[in-house]
Amino acid sequence: MNNVVGKMLIVMQLVFSVLFMCFAGAVYTFQGQWRTKARDLQGIVDEQSLQIDDAVAARNREKMDLEATLETAETDRDNYRAQLQAAENQATQDQALLAAAALERDKALADSEVATAEAAARIVEANALNKEVRSQQLRISALVSDIQGVENDLLDKTGKLASAVEIEEQHLSELGRLKDLLRLNDIDPGQMVVGAVPAQVEKVDGKIRGTRRNKARTAELAEISIGSDDKVYANQLLTVYRKDKYICTARVVEVYPDVAICLVIEKTRQGNIQEGDDVTTKL
Repeated sequence: MNNVVGKMLIVMQLVFSVLFMCFAGAVYTFQGQWRTKARDLQGIVDEQSLQIDDAVAARNREKMDLEATLETAETDRDNYRAQLQAAENQATQDQALLAAAALERDKALADSEVATAEAAARIVEANALNKEVRSQQLRISALVSDIQGVENDLLDKTGKLASAVEIEEQHLSELGRLKDLLRLNDIDPGQMVVGAVPAQVEKVDGKIRGTRRNKARTAELAEISIGSDDKVYANQLLTVYRKDKYICTARVVEVYPDVAICLVIEKTRQGNIQEGDDVTTKL
């Protein structure tokens, strides 16, 4: 039993020794940190002292500059006072000259009244002459305007006559060409046309680019290489052929600038459409 107690006391002594060493290390570390903080604070104090010295020096320089500026301002003030006194003296002299000029002006006004009366009579006479001159100028301007209007009308009518003659010649030439074309087709130019004249269809040729069936596979669609830029329009009937063989007739259902989609009219079909077949607006 005594050995156990003795061993426990030894263990406790070792533990307390370790704790004491830890406390000693902590105190030493804490002391070192305070020494470092003290050095840092001393550096800050020294830096602030230098800043205060710089601020005091700057304030002294500003004070000296302000004193120099004040001295310059006082000198300028004295100069301005001297200039003001000179200006007042000059104003007094100018007032005296102004009074003398007023006397001269009154004398000149009296002389001018006499001259004004004579000038008024001349002005009345000149105004009458000016009115007569303006009246004549207006008459001349009106006559010139009338002459220009007649000349412009004459030129306009001459131009219209020349244009009409040229158009008539073109129409006569076209009429002669059409009559010759009718005679070449064994048609009498004097024969009257009975019923409506069918619209002229411009002949445009293209190629079949490809074919496909609709979703229900009940109709065949063909893509052709001509479109609205080639005067192809919706619902137009086109003829599909291969060399000299007629294939079928197709109706345009979609039109784009350089391509169109056609629906094959099944009742006109006489063969299968192939890529590269020819298509035309009319034969």
